[in-house]
Amino acid sequence: MKFLLSHKVVNGVNNKEKGVKLNLLNDKNETITLDCDVALISIGRYAFTDGLQLAKAGLEADKRGIIPTNDHW
Repeated sequence: MKFLLSHKVVNGVNNKEKGVKLNLLNDKNETITLDCDVALISIGRYAFTDGLQLAKAGLEADKRGIIPTNDHW
């Protein structure tokens, strides 16, 4: 599994059973081609923790809904 942060999808091709080919633009404005079986693309980040009953698990979210973590995570 590979995570590419701060990248934009320029274009791509779904080759069905052969996988996916994506052209990405990184934060240095360089084009990167990525061939993979499956691509999961997420735009932005928002904590969707409402309704998870965090208190029952002994967890607490901050005012933005984010669960604080330590340096290990």
